[in-house]
Amino acid sequence: DLKWSPERGTTIGLTGKTNVETTTTAGESGDILYSGRLTGERQIRANLTANSALGLDWRDYTGSDGHDLILSAEAGLTWWLNRYAGLTTRMRTEKLTSNLPGRDYTANSVYLGLKVQR
Repeated sequence: DLKWSPERGTTIGLTGKTNVETTTTAGESGDILYSGRLTGERQIRANLTANSALGLDWRDYTGSDGHDLILSAEAGLTWWLNRYAGLTTRMRTEKLTSNLPGRDYTANSVYLGLKVQR
């Protein structure tokens, strides 16, 4: 996990991780998920923060030649009510492409919530 602040109020992040995922299906081994994410956050005003992210995931199914490629992008805003709580919204799109039949999809999501920090 790397963070860089090129100027005050701006943070750029780069994250990479590997997860071993199990399965509950008898006779199957599970998979390994490799994930990478590039994020950006900018304080627009004292009470408004914008953020965005690009993601790339590669899922490799153990014991077969199956794999998935997942691309994602999101953008959001947080309006801070005070130093500890803010209303947040985020739009996200995700596209999965697989060499296994019937797994491809595109998903679009909108989130609305409350962010609490200390």
